[in-house]
Amino acid sequence: MKNSSIKSSSRTILLSVGAMILGVLFIDIYGIIIKFLGDAYSTNQVVLFRNLFAIIPLLILIFYTNENLKIFKKITKKFIILCFVRGQCFLFMNVFYFIAINNMDFATASTLTFSATFFIVILSILFLNDKVGIYRWSAVFIGFIGVAMIMKPTSDVFSYYSIYPVMVGLLYSIAIIILKFIPVYNSTAKIQFYSLISSIIGAVILLAITLDTKFIQSYQDLLMLVSIGVLGGSAGILFIYAYRLIEASKLAVFEYLAIPSSFFLGWLFFDETPIDQLFPGVLGIILAGMIIIWRDKKKKKTFRVSKKVY
Repeated sequence: MKNSSIKSSSRTILLSVGAMILGVLFIDIYGIIIKFLGDAYSTNQVVLFRNLFAIIPLLILIFYTNENLKIFKKITKKFIILCFVRGQCFLFMNVFYFIAINNMDFATASTLTFSATFFIVILSILFLNDKVGIYRWSAVFIGFIGVAMIMKPTSDVFSYYSIYPVMVGLLYSIAIIILKFIPVYNSTAKIQFYSLISSIIGAVILLAITLDTKFIQSYQDLLMLVSIGVLGGSAGILFIYAYRLIEASKLAVFEYLAIPSSFFLGWLFFDETPIDQLFPGVLGIILAGMIIIWRDKKKKKTFRVSKKVY
């Protein structure tokens, strides 16, 4: 029995790590596709495709988990409001991220989104009454120093575009905090469904306001636009799958693989080598993230495996 339990735990860890790494890879790939598209289509048009076709992996998840009709039950006003706000957070995350990677080095934009880790700590204090000690406060300070060193706000090389990925980090942290206020009987598929509907509605309104649309120029472009939605939607599901199986402190470190992978892909596809821009600030961000993960791990010594993943 003991050996069977160990094997089960090891398999769960491998599945979680695999899902996390695959999710990071999907995010990187769809970021590369967006950068390849460049200004061929407006940001709002690409954002609409990103959200519209994210429904494909979500519907697969809904049918796989037999949530078909359950997503329409126990719908409260509070639930709708929270999912609406969460959906708008993801909508503008897409807008800001797409603007950033089309106007910055890919690795620099990706790295600055990791400011989310430090925003989550601050928002947890404000809205969840979390108690934060000297270690995590130090990590937040080190992290934001790292962000500032990359942005270089007082130098001639400062670009206001660097504000956009930091805003992505802030909006992502708000979306995470919102989850804490949604009752636990609501499945992930249900939460994702109503959040995505909110994002799609918002994307349609943004596009209608700007009227900045172009006909799709080729089947290749159409394939890339659809892929952005499918990859982005799949990445979100993979992250949820991974974090539902094991505790965040055991897994969060693998998210940081996105930093070296974005650097490599930026160099491979776009010949970008933003070493002067990223260093030494990136080291501060990684160090701060590791401190926060370490403190979370120290606080949670038990390991739990969820039997059911939604």
